[in-house]
Amino acid sequence: MPVSTAPAAAVPWPDRLTAAPRATPGAPAASALSPDHDAEHEIRRVVRVTGVGLWLALSAHSLLVEPVRDHLQRIEVGHWAVSGVAFVIAFLLACRPPRTPAARRETLLLLGLQTVLALSANALLHGSSIQAGLLIVVAAQVGLLLPWPHATAWVLVQSGALACVLLTHWKHDLDAWAFASGYLVFQLFAVTTAQTAVREVQARRALAQVVEELHATRALLADASRRAERLQISRDLHDLLGHHLTGLGMHLQVAHHLLPDSPAREHVHTAQDVARQLLGDVRTAVRGMRDDAGCDFPVELRAMTQGAALTVHVALPPDLRLECPVVARTLLRCAQEMVTNAARHAHATQVWLELHCEATRVQLHARDDGPGVPGLHFGCGLSGMRERLEALGGTLDVQTPVGRGVELTAALPLRSGA
Repeated sequence: MPVSTAPAAAVPWPDRLTAAPRATPGAPAASALSPDHDAEHEIRRVVRVTGVGLWLALSAHSLLVEPVRDHLQRIEVGHWAVSGVAFVIAFLLACRPPRTPAARRETLLLLGLQTVLALSANALLHGSSIQAGLLIVVAAQVGLLLPWPHATAWVLVQSGALACVLLTHWKHDLDAWAFASGYLVFQLFAVTTAQTAVREVQARRALAQVVEELHATRALLADASRRAERLQISRDLHDLLGHHLTGLGMHLQVAHHLLPDSPAREHVHTAQDVARQLLGDVRTAVRGMRDDAGCDFPVELRAMTQGAALTVHVALPPDLRLECPVVARTLLRCAQEMVTNAARHAHATQVWLELHCEATRVQLHARDDGPGVPGLHFGCGLSGMRERLEALGGTLDVQTPVGRGVELTAALPLRSGA
């Protein structure tokens, strides 16, 4: 994403680096300490360390050279020392990031105070060219706080004031103008460097927002694709299986009425019930695919086990709450497959279903009273159950001890309902 670097387009520091980022629907919440926040503090830390170091160097040079060379009185040196200490205190206070308009006005006042103190220190040392370097420290802070036109105007004003101080104490006007113009260039360089750092953080923030929006858009597209696929599958189930199951039920009903009283009539009646239940399951699956409504797992599990061909014992926690409908429906389909396998392949008459909820996982355990299935092979039912569980980060464990029935454990991580 291109970011303009024209000086005239610069925006004040608080408007760009202290403003909250845009909220992106579907995007994860930002961390408490963002990379932009780190970058802002890093820039201010560099300015603070560099400014203090420059102040120490300039003060040490002035203290060692100026009083002896210009034969200054102790009171003049004392006044200069007071102004220097006041300057560094104002500088450290101004380095705090202004988070509110009131704090920004306070920082501007501190910058003005620094300019006055730097010029006063220069005047107390009879126009010291070294002390004028403190104006570069002020210019760097101005570049962080103000846009380019305002920062340039600030630098021009304090450079003009410096020229007046030098012209007052120096004998040669040309030297005074040369030093004042030289410090003007250094101050403009400091402002430009600070503005570049500000724009780099601004560009980083804009890029981070674009990346967040791209992640949110990708999640929305993936969700839309899944919804479209589920809708297509639901239509196919309704149009194909539903149509044929309805026809099968009608033919079984006709056969039930035409058959005389015989053992076959009872089997036809059972087939009618199975076809009717199968048609209801197809309709339930279609409704579940068409919407994301919640799944009442205990109610639907007991309704499913009531029509089973064997006795099913269900043990559920009293405070069971499966907030994620995907997890609930997956466990329901696994329970249905477990009961079907126990009746069809394990030759069992009873099956026990137990659900265990932990802090982050839920487990569905099933065991039957069949003779066991040695050399169990995964068919379509067990393979589909395992694939369904693994797609959600779960696992399927199968135990087939001979003479003790089949034991299956389906485990899934718990999710919050969306």
